[in-house]
Amino acid sequence: MPLTRNLFFALAPDPSLRGVLAAQAQRLHDAWGGRMTAPAKLHMTVLFLDALPAPIETTLIDAACAAGATIAQREFDLVVDRAGRFERRVGWLGCSQVPPALKTLHESLVDACFATGAPVRRENHYTPHVTALRDPTHPEPHAIDPLQWRVRHFELMASAEGAYEVLGTWPLQPA
Repeated sequence: MPLTRNLFFALAPDPSLRGVLAAQAQRLHDAWGGRMTAPAKLHMTVLFLDALPAPIETTLIDAACAAGATIAQREFDLVVDRAGRFERRVGWLGCSQVPPALKTLHESLVDACFATGAPVRRENHYTPHVTALRDPTHPEPHAIDPLQWRVRHFELMASAEGAYEVLGTWPLQPA
């Protein structure tokens, strides 16, 4: 089977928030079991582009970077206050209320990717989340203590061993 890499736009937490998310992921692991996501890999996906053969073609990365460069949006806040699951495969941390600015960022990236020819999968429903666990054994969705996240930038990432490779970073405009 050929090696593939996932290509996606994401929000990367600052080191302090990453530590808090990692602690919350540990609490979730203690309650739900499964395999924890390494702290270095904790991020919130904004738009999954595709699973692509490795190495990813430069033209596809360039198109995704061109899409990212078109975004002109202000910084915003979001609150991570839910633990949830996607069937029994993924345990996640996410938002009970998706901020309009995050929806706008997602939708703007979809449109920009189509315009630049970047690969993109249109999703039926966008559920912003931080993958905390794989294959949880006892997942029970619930509220968690709210974690405040000031979003100042977004990144284009590709899956890699140990951490994610950052292929581009775009700042949001100060509010």
